[in-house]
Amino acid sequence: MRRAFQAGMIVCALAGGAALWARQAPSAASATPANIQTRVEAYLRHYYAWGQAFTVQVSPPAASPIPDVYSVPVVISYKGQSDKAIIYVSHDGKYMIRGSLSDLMIDPFAQARAKLDLAGHPHIGPAKACVNVVEFADFQCPHCKEANEVLTQIEPKYPDVRFTFMAYPLTQIHPWAFNAALAARCAYKQNPADYTKYRDEIFEQQDQITADNASDKLTNLATQAGLNASTLTACMADPATHKEIEADQNVGKSLEVNSTPTLFVNGRPMVGGTEQLLEQYISYEQEECKAHPRQ
Repeated sequence: MRRAFQAGMIVCALAGGAALWARQAPSAASATPANIQTRVEAYLRHYYAWGQAFTVQVSPPAASPIPDVYSVPVVISYKGQSDKAIIYVSHDGKYMIRGSLSDLMIDPFAQARAKLDLAGHPHIGPAKACVNVVEFADFQCPHCKEANEVLTQIEPKYPDVRFTFMAYPLTQIHPWAFNAALAARCAYKQNPADYTKYRDEIFEQQDQITADNASDKLTNLATQAGLNASTLTACMADPATHKEIEADQNVGKSLEVNSTPTLFVNGRPMVGGTEQLLEQYISYEQEECKAHPRQ
């Protein structure tokens, strides 16, 4: 259901939408908040062919930052999935704007940067770098394995950039991802110099790790990376370490991370993407740092 407003739904058109739109002929005289709610629902059902199998919940219009324009939250549900968005409607009920609202007077990525407290997280590169690449990843995610292969190529090319790993195990579908996140965090605590080697080995062995053998595999990989297995195991069992991983997950949720890997380059989000795009973002931020040094 994600990005339904932008791309529409790939489903068969259902009869209810067009009929509902036909019954709701637009009229400037009927632009009360209640009628705007009804009109928005009718228009969206007609535009996207959302029939009666879809639930379309349109909240009452509220004030928006734009004069004479309402902010209208909408939630669409279909077969157990849902999507939500904010749309904007003129006060006279004639015009609707679909898409995000941007304030040209503020940095669009400042809020994300403020939420990314990097202290204590596994990283390589200078602690106080001007350019920060933050990755939210899941050790059991195949796409994260691919992204890690890209990062291992990019990291040495940018020694002045800090690359930080934040754990985002998708526990509902990946049964051993949380334990791997614990192990990686504990490996970093034990010896930051060995962290990258351990991280890479977990991703490399991803296909051989299962929920049943994860404990043994993670311990063996730690030993191979030169880490003390007993120290690692004790750290993984520590409730404080569990809270650290949960804190990472909460930060990701606050940033609306809903797929892995998701990266932030100085707060600029990048979902998936390519090596070329990541380097484009890094190079741009490096130029910005030279032109406008941060205090």
